[in-house]
Amino acid sequence: MNPMMKRALAAMMIASLAACAVQPESHANLPQTVQTVAPTTWSVDAPHDTKDAAAWWAQFGDPVMHRLVQTVLDNNLDVKAAVERVKQAQAVATQRGAVLLPQLDANAQAADERQNAPPPLGYVRQAGFGLAASWTPDIFGGERLALLAAQAQTSGREAALNELRLALAANAASAYIDLRWAQADLQILQDNEQIRSRALKLTQERLHYGLSTQLDVARARNQLEDVQARIPRTQSTIQHQLSLIAVYSGRAPESVDGLLSGDTLVGAVAIPVPPTDVPQTLPSDALLRRPDVRTAYAGVEQRAAEVGAAKAQRYPQFRLSLTDGLLASSYLGLPTLTDNLFSAALSATSPIFNAGRITANIDENESRMHESQLGLQQTMLQALKEIEDTRSDLVSGAVQVERLGGALDASNQALHLSSALYKNGASSFLDVLDAQEVYLRDEQSLNQARREHALAAVALYRSLGGGWDPDAASADVASAAR
Repeated sequence: MNPMMKRALAAMMIASLAACAVQPESHANLPQTVQTVAPTTWSVDAPHDTKDAAAWWAQFGDPVMHRLVQTVLDNNLDVKAAVERVKQAQAVATQRGAVLLPQLDANAQAADERQNAPPPLGYVRQAGFGLAASWTPDIFGGERLALLAAQAQTSGREAALNELRLALAANAASAYIDLRWAQADLQILQDNEQIRSRALKLTQERLHYGLSTQLDVARARNQLEDVQARIPRTQSTIQHQLSLIAVYSGRAPESVDGLLSGDTLVGAVAIPVPPTDVPQTLPSDALLRRPDVRTAYAGVEQRAAEVGAAKAQRYPQFRLSLTDGLLASSYLGLPTLTDNLFSAALSATSPIFNAGRITANIDENESRMHESQLGLQQTMLQALKEIEDTRSDLVSGAVQVERLGGALDASNQALHLSSALYKNGASSFLDVLDAQEVYLRDEQSLNQARREHALAAVALYRSLGGGWDPDAASADVASAAR
């Protein structure tokens, strides 16, 4: 036969076999799925910023916070465990891919035995070696679909790793903000302790000169001890946040002091101020960026491949085996005999009756795929809700901080005026007590508002999918493998 004709026939045979392969269950790709859910614009207006949300923690302008988040991402034990899960998924995909290729094994044998059966041959010595090759042609695509499912699982593990990194960065930043809030609250209580100590001293002096009463002294002492009673609880909150940050960083709580070289987490520092603008991004782009959406879509791809693999079980499976080798046999008193051992076998297995097992398996996998598609849609809806809520919280938080700043200025002025009037005998001590309560309340309210504003910014960046790199998972796995 003409060699050209042979190649043409071989190509036609390969094409016909490829046409027989079962395909994954059809489904929309991720951009198409996102377009069916995402709106064209956001419902909450917010000032836009052109900055990227990748390393969002740098936008707060706090170098300690920046280094802390980087340290947590580098040393957290949950991240290292997630890296191992990615490596496990990659190993499974490698195993699935190996099934598609032929397998070659070497074998050898040696024997020395005595035979007494007539005619007596005495000792028989045999030795041989050879090669064995086997291959399961994936004509109907079942193994290829299993490989696609394993690859989708690997993609899902990588997206889950990025999701964990994003959540961890947000949790570390939130813990740092809560730490600075508690430290600022402690400073507020200590400042008000001094204010009320001076008020108590003033009432005692006035009582000494007959210008005040024991009632005023008792009230002043009550106000002072009330503030002092709040201090231990706030100090405990600070210690809790320090321990939490240490655990996030993969350290024991006792080692928090050495967490950041050159920086300290102990001592009152202002709460980080978030940017007033939000990253400019469309709803569809935000959904495509979120790692939890990519994790859910990887689940859809995995289920689609598993449906195809279940359908491929309806068709025959073939197996080709080849062996070749040499066997040398020596019988007592006879010359050594050498045999060339060669065998070839082709086997086929096709289902005939299985009581509906294959059909039930297909139905099960199709149901799982539909479940994963519903889960993907729910994930996207929840993501849009989180983004809208955090945009609203960030905008309202900025307004609240501004208003409470004005209220604190007014209460500070009222405190000084009431204290001066009482000292000059032009006002009662009740006015001073009321001014002290209002000043402490406004100062703590402003501190709380700054905390909530900063936390809203962290939540917004997290909801936008900022803080992770699509190549971060691969880089982490490669680093762990070295």
